[in-house]
Amino acid sequence: MSRFINVAVPLPMRKLFTYAVPADCAVQPGSRVIVPFGSKTYTGIVVEVDVSSRSDAKPIVELLDDAVPAITASLLELTRWMADYYLCSWGEALAAALPRELAPQSVVRARLLRFPPSEELSSMQRRAPKRAQLLELLAQHAEPVSVGFLQQQLQTESITAQLEALERSGYIELTSQLEGAHTPRTERFVALADVLRTNPGHLEHVLEELEHRAPKQARALSALAEAAAVSPIVSWHQARTICGVGENILRALLQKGYLQVHHVPSEMESVGTELSLAPSQRETDLPLTDEQAHAVSRINEALSVGRAKTFLLHGVTGSGKTLVYMHAITTVLAAGKTALVLVPEISLTPQLIDRFTAAFGTTVVAFHSRMSAGERYHAWRAIRDGRARVVLGPRSAVFAPLDQLGIIIVDEEHESSYKQESPAPRYHGRDAAIMRGHIEHAVVVLGSATPSLESMYNASTGKYHLLELATRADGAQLPIIRTLNLIEERKQQRITGRFSKTLLDAIIERLRRKEGVMLLHNRRGFAPRLECPECGHVPHCLQCSVALTYHKRTNQLRCHYCGRSYPVPQHCPSCGNPTLLALGAGTQRIEDELDTLLKQNGTSAVIARVDTDATTTKDSLRRILYDFSHGRIDIIVGTQMIAKGLDIGRVTLVGVINADMQLYIPDFRASERTFQLLTQVAGRAGRRADKPGEVIIQTAHPEHVAIKCARLYRYDLFYSDELQERRDANYPPFTRVALVEFSGTDLEQVDRHAQAFAHYLPRGVAAITTLGPSRPSLDRIKGKYRRIVLVKGDRQLDPNGTELRRALLSAWAAYNEHYASQAVRMTIDMDTQSSL
Repeated sequence: MSRFINVAVPLPMRKLFTYAVPADCAVQPGSRVIVPFGSKTYTGIVVEVDVSSRSDAKPIVELLDDAVPAITASLLELTRWMADYYLCSWGEALAAALPRELAPQSVVRARLLRFPPSEELSSMQRRAPKRAQLLELLAQHAEPVSVGFLQQQLQTESITAQLEALERSGYIELTSQLEGAHTPRTERFVALADVLRTNPGHLEHVLEELEHRAPKQARALSALAEAAAVSPIVSWHQARTICGVGENILRALLQKGYLQVHHVPSEMESVGTELSLAPSQRETDLPLTDEQAHAVSRINEALSVGRAKTFLLHGVTGSGKTLVYMHAITTVLAAGKTALVLVPEISLTPQLIDRFTAAFGTTVVAFHSRMSAGERYHAWRAIRDGRARVVLGPRSAVFAPLDQLGIIIVDEEHESSYKQESPAPRYHGRDAAIMRGHIEHAVVVLGSATPSLESMYNASTGKYHLLELATRADGAQLPIIRTLNLIEERKQQRITGRFSKTLLDAIIERLRRKEGVMLLHNRRGFAPRLECPECGHVPHCLQCSVALTYHKRTNQLRCHYCGRSYPVPQHCPSCGNPTLLALGAGTQRIEDELDTLLKQNGTSAVIARVDTDATTTKDSLRRILYDFSHGRIDIIVGTQMIAKGLDIGRVTLVGVINADMQLYIPDFRASERTFQLLTQVAGRAGRRADKPGEVIIQTAHPEHVAIKCARLYRYDLFYSDELQERRDANYPPFTRVALVEFSGTDLEQVDRHAQAFAHYLPRGVAAITTLGPSRPSLDRIKGKYRRIVLVKGDRQLDPNGTELRRALLSAWAAYNEHYASQAVRMTIDMDTQSSL
């Protein structure tokens, strides 16, 4: 006798699949099972047991959880809501809830059996060129290679039909095997070969040669060379992240002798006490201000009731929001419950991790994707087994399998990085946290000095309970903010490079006083573009509709969207002019200019750069912040990374090189994000009562409402003004916005598909407004053209978004029936955070 179960598989199919299990199988909802699916096998999640029998139901391959299910009942409910709201499959949502190491999947590999003679190959190249390409590619490898690798090499998403045809003809053999399960192992580390590390000229020569013969290898080697300036050795996992390529590229570089490999035993993530960024005093022993005590009291009242409730903790920078979090968590732990703390991005907040670890000891576990496979697996087990009581992590930590969850804290709730862009589910971590709190009857605290308009609107309408911290803790005062009009400064010849005389003088004064300086410039690289002064030619990426960014350290042009790198041309490709000018500035140029200006003024400083290029390796940011907090680094030049979660008492000056960089981009959140970024980075200065702070903002638009309100610390003014504009333009918080994107290599086909979908959207529904199809600002990324359709749902007429989802699903069904094609990819991003 068999029992029958419904399983959600990690595929974009909005349906469940029935499988058979033995009658005595101890299967439960939430259990992982390996199931056959076509020619492959997947790790699926059981969502229903003892369902109606089906004669065509296949037996499962294996039950992976015979005692405790991997997915708790509350996470099953959360992922079901996520699938319904964000219009993905339940299997995709459940896959996001499991670390990859706990979900082994079937990997199909191809092996060449025979290569056709030249005449046969020529014939195939004419009638089936993709098959011929596959055979030529397979001929380069003695061992079987994965289908994913072949797709990557051919830059295509669909080769299944070609592979099956080649197998039927006896050219190749296809095999399938499970991969991805965790096994303890040593970790590989890689480093630049000594001959390249010690000879920059030889490195540049190698990069130029590779760019012509193997551009992906050139891009990878260039990225590793730039990272080596910070850390000479990186793990294999980090190397792949830095390079953005598959293992085959790294192996090719190893075989050519450009890299060397080291094997190091894998270890759990740990924080060395010698690099701890936590304060020496135990923070939970500090006295609370009256405002903090009020906030803690209200949160504790909600905790004692044991019902779901959401608070918005709006506190100015330095007001002690983290101390409120800690006291609330102390109450939760004393009641035998657990706590979840979400942060915008775990790698950007090492100080917060250290502070919580100092307060709560070994019960704190960090849980994020940058951990190694072993670290992530052991952390998940510690959480599931109840040994970890406080979990810190980015948006994916909302799926941490905590039992008896008492409180969820979403720090810096306004940050756009809480929104998952790809792959599905495209969920918002803040909103998922609120839903999980509702499901588990837990308290949710959203914290920010600059709450999103949506959250503040929810607080103003009574959906959230608003708590405010209007003053800084410890007697510290908010820094004085000054705006400098760049237009006037240039007229008066008071600017050298990107630095006004006022800002430069302020930096020199802080150096004299041995105080810390932070400079914000939200663009990495050396210059955003090169330009020919004769004909105006600007080198663009061949795969994306963007200009290439110049990186001086490796003398490369790099696309910040697809990651591809190019050699710097010796002359203009258009007119032959031998000079190309580097226009604009990135963090590398700001760092170089400042160093030169300081030396010209008879002083010097230790300057560190904080951006994604300079902090690719593990603990590199921690090392920079540790040295900066201890006075070994004088000045930090960084992107928006430096605006988050830093509490360093010696910082008395913050400078913003150009406040206008994202002010006028075609996105309805541009003004809000500018205001938030300026307010947040300003808050890094003057965090101690004995070291007052100053902020100097360079801008060509000092009267813009976002900049003026940031200078005046008037969140209320900005909120009122922006809210009215959103109301007039019919944007959130008054609407829900879904972005439907179509992408593919054939522009006409992409246009046709976008037009068809828009045609299928219902007309005459008062709650629904359709904009587009339209051409986005970035209309081509990674070789694929893009078209978007914005669909708005009025929250007053459609409070739960039911009509909006019904309209999207109806159009999706009609589109799939008549137009769906593997050549054009369609995605739906509910509650999109960007319209670019």
